[in-house]
Amino acid sequence: DYAVRANNSGVISFASGTATIVTMDSERWDTDTMHSTVSTTGRLTATTAGRYQISGHVEWAQSPAPGLRRIQIQLNGATILATQDCETNPLGNTTVACSISTHYNLVATDYVEMIGTQRAVTTLNMNSTGNYSPEFEMVKVP
Repeated sequence: DYAVRANNSGVISFASGTATIVTMDSERWDTDTMHSTVSTTGRLTATTAGRYQISGHVEWAQSPAPGLRRIQIQLNGATILATQDCETNPLGNTTVACSISTHYNLVATDYVEMIGTQRAVTTLNMNSTGNYSPEFEMVKVP
């Protein structure tokens, strides 16, 4: 059983147009020391090589402004593995939920990060919603 699910217990602010790593200050579980709540808290690091299911879930704060809300999964600080653009309500003033998932073969020491980007307003928050946002996880699959 090689699995980790990390989350952030507080709201995170995102400047418009700036791709930002989503940090995680807490863990729901970590069975193989794949996450740290002290340093590089946005990373999930494979300590055992294999194929992993990697997923993330966020909720962007309510805003009357339409515009891009995106999350991505990035490998080793450079390679984008998956991108999810999240649809906004053209009528405005609703939260925007966004989930992403991919399978990928990782070697020991490979790490993944979830990146958030918004282009709606000057600053937009990512909500902290119990058991849902933001959450980042990976599980080694057989």
